[in-house]
Amino acid sequence: MSRWKHRLRVTVFDESSYSEIRVFRGSPRKWATWLGLASLTLVALTYLVVAQTPLREWVVPGYVAESTRAEIREARAATDSMARVLAQQELSLWALRQALVGDSAALGFLQNASEGRVGFDSLGIAAMDSAALFPGTGEEALRHTVEHADRFALQRRNLARATPTGFSYSPLVGGVSDELDLGAGHLGIDLVAPEGTAIQSVDDGSVLFSSYTIETGYTLVIQHRGDRVSIYKHCASLLKRQGDLVAGGEAIALMGNTGELSSGPHLHFEWWVKGQPVDPKPWLGRVVSEEGL
Repeated sequence: MSRWKHRLRVTVFDESSYSEIRVFRGSPRKWATWLGLASLTLVALTYLVVAQTPLREWVVPGYVAESTRAEIREARAATDSMARVLAQQELSLWALRQALVGDSAALGFLQNASEGRVGFDSLGIAAMDSAALFPGTGEEALRHTVEHADRFALQRRNLARATPTGFSYSPLVGGVSDELDLGAGHLGIDLVAPEGTAIQSVDDGSVLFSSYTIETGYTLVIQHRGDRVSIYKHCASLLKRQGDLVAGGEAIALMGNTGELSSGPHLHFEWWVKGQPVDPKPWLGRVVSEEGL
């Protein structure tokens, strides 16, 4: 008979008195079976304790807690959302630059975007650099030809004289901290005043753009008659929405310090006439003082 099947008797004696304490009877196979079952039971219990309790975060190497997984998913979703918002803002900025030079397609895009009728990939306008804000050689030649051909048109000349170049109201009463510098890419002037000061429209017009951008913060763009456009950047909040009609001197925003390009409370104001940035200082009216940066 195999030793695994051979029945054995194991007796436990008291060493001092040689009295019998316990007797174990069985075969080695039976004892091995019980020992294996006990080991499996211990392993199963250990697994349940580790897998189904917070203890797994401390015992299992490299284990990521469910709360951490949820935070990672939320962070990924927020990142994707910010990427989409950034892409939309870049398209809006491209359209705004095109609108300043009179592109009707860009104007249509901005109007549709404010009403949610346009997607990220529906803008058929190429990205522009700062040089594209100014008329090219072909456009200058065309302007010269049209002006030369119509120089004797009395009606057009009278209309041009009737179209103002400046504006009637100052955006706010404050000091000029930085002036227009086309060479440095600073297309307007910076006005300083107490944070929260009301900003007013410099003339009658309609709101072309009213939103938040990463670089310029809360920004408002107003289209005026005579191909004139005023831009107000780094506002604390906006009081008008895209498409609203505004009157000269009407409060449209509050001065603040929003956007990555702002280093302190101020208003960056730009004045565009026929697609060209113009120094607005001659029409500011009452200015308290001029200060350097």
